[in-house]
This record gives sequence, structure tokens and C-alpha cells, in this order.
Amino acid sequence: MGIFQSKVVRHGKSYIIVGAGAFGASTALHLIRKYPSAKVYLVDRTPYPPEGAASWDWNKVIRADYTTLVYMNLALEALEKWTEDKLYQEFYHQSGLAWVADSEFYQSIINNYRQFHGSKHQVQLLSTQDVRNLWGGIHADAVYQDVKEVFYNKTGGWAEAANALRKVIDTAVREGVKYVEADVKKVLFDKDGSAIGVITEEGTPIHASHTVLATGAMTANILADSAPTEPKLQLGSRMIAAAICSAMVKLDEREASLFKTGPVFANDLDTVIGGSLPPNSDNQLKVYRDESFRNTVLHEASGQEISVPPSKPSYDQWDLSPGMKKEIRSSFEGIFGEKAKNWELFNYRICWDAVTPTQDPIICEHPHAKQLFLVTGGSFHGYKFLPIIGKYVVEMLDGTLKPELAKIWAWDKENNGEAHEGMFPTREMADV
Repeated sequence: MGIFQSKVVRHGKSYIIVGAGAFGASTALHLIRKYPSAKVYLVDRTPYPPEGAASWDWNKVIRADYTTLVYMNLALEALEKWTEDKLYQEFYHQSGLAWVADSEFYQSIINNYRQFHGSKHQVQLLSTQDVRNLWGGIHADAVYQDVKEVFYNKTGGWAEAANALRKVIDTAVREGVKYVEADVKKVLFDKDGSAIGVITEEGTPIHASHTVLATGAMTANILADSAPTEPKLQLGSRMIAAAICSAMVKLDEREASLFKTGPVFANDLDTVIGGSLPPNSDNQLKVYRDESFRNTVLHEASGQEISVPPSKPSYDQWDLSPGMKKEIRSSFEGIFGEKAKNWELFNYRICWDAVTPTQDPIICEHPHAKQLFLVTGGSFHGYKFLPIIGKYVVEMLDGTLKPELAKIWAWDKENNGEAHEGMFPTREMADV
């Protein structure tokens, strides 16, 4: 760590990226590729590979199905990388994606595809009876209520999340990024209030000309620790740490061969609120529940209440309450019906992320602290952008980001009501 005990870099480019999740890792790789001679430090609190971030998961859904055109276009750009770039393609599985939801939601997505992307992407509405019969009938007993048609996109799928992220970090390190194991305590500022780096829990300063917080669910806590007497530096209601739960089921060879033919299956009905991903190479099928919760605590130094993950190692992500397990079981049975009742769930996990009211990330320079940049707020849909998000972060750092993106990724923005209702937390972790 002694290499960091130096004066602030005043000339040339140097970057500290705090957080090795999807946003941080992608930023590090794109930075070192654009500026090979720059000093780029990727700092994370745990030894490599770090496993606390939302991105460190067995698998993640990859889709381009958005009602908002800007995110559809970004997701399609990312999907092209997932399918064609050698760095990512070995981790992507094009299983298709089926989605049980409101018909107006479907139609908005379909209209976007038809109007702006023609017939390139294979999107259609299937009758619920067709869905019951497809893929060997694995979703024959799912909950459909009064839904008559199910959205289906053949080009959707899932990625081996941790493996892909690990390869991005390995590639970044091989190309010149320095991976640093350190628990960042707070941001350092000069006398003018500009960020000049960070200090670790051990008291070691790390200096750079650019300080980038890709800190996800820990962002509010880091800002509060960094400037407890400066309200204008705090996140406030712009973003909140939230969590959702997932679990796995181990299938036998016969079951796995059948279920591997099926799609990612999402069900937004209020009795289900979750989804599943096809089995991985270990024949483990994942189910998740899209109903979040927060963990509100008093930050004594700043006097504000903020949501933070538990302070235990790895955010205590493997310790679920009976209520959380019951909710996952409810989603599981709503997706697979009676057959799910005979399966034993395991590998329960609490997944923390930072959620904004609009589900737009915050990717900008802090308006009240020069050279402090925020790259956070994945809102449980950010992982799919792993191949490309760093490109746009570099544009933001360089001041060349398109106004359209700069507006929706700003520190302050209009709440346009785009958030998935279950994603923004309305309940406390202790009450689940």
C-alpha cells in the first residue's frame, strides 16, 4: 500500500474507482483501454474476487425489453457485445425470455421494437395455453390469473454473472489496471472541497485526480462518512440501498435436461412477483423475488437516517429470515406450480443494490464536489450493461456524454415514475 502514500496528482490522468461490481469493473476496463498510460486503481473491500456487490451472482437476466427507448437501445448495444465479443460471448446463454405482465406493458415494448428496430428481434405474444404446452410443459402450472397472452422474446437470455465479471476484471488488470484490496472509509477533499482521493479504514490515503464511487448500496454511507456536516453532499432521497432475495434448486439430470430447454421466466403478477433462470452447468435452477426491502439505520455523525446493508462480512447475504424464505417459495410455486412443492431450495441469498426512484442510475460529477464522480444506482437492472456502461462513464468523465444521457443520469432529475413498483423499497428488512 505504500505506493499510494504520495502527493496529489496534479498532472496527467489518474483514477480511483471504488467498487468492483459491473459499473466499476467496466469503467476500469474502458478507461485503461482509452488511456493506456493512465494510473487506474480498482479498489474493493474484499480479496479478489469480491462477492458483496449485486453483480457477484451465479447468473443474471440479459434482455433489451424496455418501455423506455433509450434503455432499449443501450441494452441492444450491450446484447450485441454479449453475443459477438469474445470477452463476453462464452458467458451468454440465449434461452429466450417469457414475461407474464400487463398487456399495456407488452405493447409498449413491442411498439418500440417495431418502430425502431424492425424485425431484427424476434418478439411475439404467445397465448397462455401455448406457454403451458411449450418447453415440455415446465410452466404448465404457473400462475397466470386473467392474463391471456405472454410476452416472449427469443433473443433474451442470461449470463454467467460472476464468471463474466471476473474475466472483465482479469482483462483490465492484464491491460494495466491495479486491483487494490482495501476497505474505503471516506473520500478525501482539499481546502476548496474538491475530491483528491480516498482514505482506507487502515488510514492509508490513496490519491488521484479523479475519484469515482461505483459503490452501489454503500454509496449513501460513504458520502455520509466523508462529509457528515455537509448536507448538500448527501444522497438524500435520490437513491436508497435495497435488497431482493434469491435461491437455487438442484435438479437431477433428467429434470435439468428438460428445464434447460426453457426460457428465463418472469412473472409480475402480485401473487408471484419474481422469476427464474434456466439451470446452470451444475444443474442448479435459480429463482428470485422482485420485492425489495431496505435496512434503515441512524448515521450518528450526520444525523440522517440511511439504508445500508448489514455491517457483517459480505453483508450477511446468506442469512435469510423465515419470512424471506417464505416469499421466495411463494414466487417459486407461482412460476412452476405443484412440481415446485417437491423441490428443496438452497443457496438462499440477499442481493443488495442501489435503487433510484426512476431506476435511472446516477452517472455524473457530484455538483457540489469537483473531481468526485458517481457511477451507481443499477436498480437491479444494471448488470446487463457490463460490456458497455464503462464507455459511457468515460464519456462522462471526459465531458462528452450525450445530453440525453447526461439528463437522465444526473444528480437531480425529474421523477417520471418509471420505476418497477416492487424495486423501490417500502418496507424494512427487519419486518420481512
